[in-house]
Parts: sequence; structure tokens; C-alpha cells
Amino acid sequence: MNYIVLDLEWNQAIKQDHNSQLLFEIIEIGAVKLDDNFKKKGTYQKLIKPELFKKIHPIVTGITKLQDRDFTNEKNFKYVIKEFLRWCGDDYIFCTYGNQDLYELQCNMRYHNVEIPWKYPFKYIDIQKILSVEYKEEIEQMSLEKAVNFLKINHKSVYHRALGDAMYTAEILCRLDKENIRKYISIDHCCLPETERIAKDIDLGTNNEYITTIFPSKEELLENTNLHITRCPECMKKCRKKIRWFSDGSKYICVAKCEEHGLLEGIINIKKLYNEEKYYGIRKVYLINEEKYNHIVGRKEAIKEKRRQKRKTQKQ
Repeated sequence: MNYIVLDLEWNQAIKQDHNSQLLFEIIEIGAVKLDDNFKKKGTYQKLIKPELFKKIHPIVTGITKLQDRDFTNEKNFKYVIKEFLRWCGDDYIFCTYGNQDLYELQCNMRYHNVEIPWKYPFKYIDIQKILSVEYKEEIEQMSLEKAVNFLKINHKSVYHRALGDAMYTAEILCRLDKENIRKYISIDHCCLPETERIAKDIDLGTNNEYITTIFPSKEELLENTNLHITRCPECMKKCRKKIRWFSDGSKYICVAKCEEHGLLEGIINIKKLYNEEKYYGIRKVYLINEEKYNHIVGRKEAIKEKRRQKRKTQKQ
């Protein structure tokens, strides 16, 4: 299996058009191909002529140094993405720095009516996540440039260009523990299960994760009993709740207990499809310690007290 270390650059509307079917239009693809021993096999780089946002945003020019004239003789997205996928081959896994590139890639493919070859569960390697696992005492999530400096990687390429950033990301990947690369996998949230029947809990190393299919409303989504189940990340057994699901702003939280492995925190995030009144949910379950449990207890009590005070004020 090959590792495709991918980076994208994208453009956006100069005057934000909220009716647009895309937030960001990809204007450059860069990638490094590594074999299963993490040895470099080749690179890919192509500019893409914009078709939706035809003028390069001044902010994008400021970051990438790319200007309108750079795209005059370039091919369109549909041509380049098909060429890129042929270059990737048949047996590969994507590696990205963060979780946005694959999401934007698939949004662009849908917009341009390009068939998406990946199916749920679409697994990839989030190098930023693994870096934060390995160096959790020194760093949280950090930018690519800061990570390069932290690991004392030589500055050979230009930042904020797709191939240059892919080269740096590949350098970071090669310095990570190989067992961690295989253990701490990630699941793309753009490739959703077509039905609830095929949705399942997936072990991601740091936690397990469940992604629902699409529902026509939040209410119907929240009635989905599979979304409320808490399974231990270690043994995948269903666990009894100590604190039932409660709303905390944009997410829902619960605490459960595995008799063998201890306390668990469950988190549900509700996601809306872009430009559609349809929804899906992501449930993650993590092992936690007593300190985190007490923090959640305190948070729930604070929310209850705030609601009590609000009702009291409304009655006055």
C-alpha cells in the first residue's frame, strides 16, 4: 500500500455569495507518494484553472503568491482530478495535515460532477492528530510551519503552496512512530453511510466514533437510538450511563462507565449539510479520568442553574 500525502490550495469568492454551492474552490493539488516503507516514490503538482471564483482573492494571493495570470493556460478541475487519481493508483491511503483537505476535495468533486471513488468508512491518516498524540505534553494542535520548526526539519520548500506543504507533511509523517500511524486512524466525515444498517462504531485509537446516515431534521436525527449508545473504546462493549446525555451549547455530552476500563465521556455533534436542510450526527467516546468526570458534573450543574435563573427571570 502507498501513502499519498496530500495538500490543497483553494480560492474563495471576493464578495461572499451565500447561495454558492461551494465555499472554497481548489486551485492547486500537491502530493507526495510514499511506499509501505515510507520511501518516496514520486510527487504530483498541478495548478487548476478556477471556474466558479474566477478572480483570485487578494488574501489567497497574499498567502500563496498566486495571481490570475498564473492560471491562464491551466486545465480545469475535472481534468486535473482524474489525472491525479490515476497517479494515486489503486492501493493507497491519504495522509493530510488536519481534516479539511479531503472534505474540500469531495465538495469540489460533487460540484463538478466527478464520481467519488471512496466509500464509508473512508479512512485516512491525520498527521496533525498523531503529532499531538506523540507530543501531547509539549504541543497541542499547531500549524504546519510550527510543527516543522518544532521537529527541526530543514526548510527546503515554500510554504502555502500545495507541493511544498505536502513535502513538509511527508517529512513529519516519516518521523512519527510507525505503530501510531497504523493505530490512530481517522474517518472522513464527508463519506457518510448510505443507511443506518451499515453505520458502525470504528476504533480510532484515541476513541471510537459513530457517524450516522443523513436525516431530514434534527429531531429525527436525535431520535436515532444508535446515536445514543456508548461503547468502551478498549473492549467495544455497551456501557451504562452515569450521566445521561445533556445539551452543552452546540454538542451533547454524557458519561458512562465500563466495568473493566473505567469512565467514558460521550460527545455528540450535529452537522448540517452545506446548502441543504439535512443533518447527520457524529458520536465520539473517550476514556476519561476522575478529574474530567468531576468537570463534566460541574458543567452540567452550571447549565441547570443557568436555566433555573433564566426561568426565574422570565416569571418576574
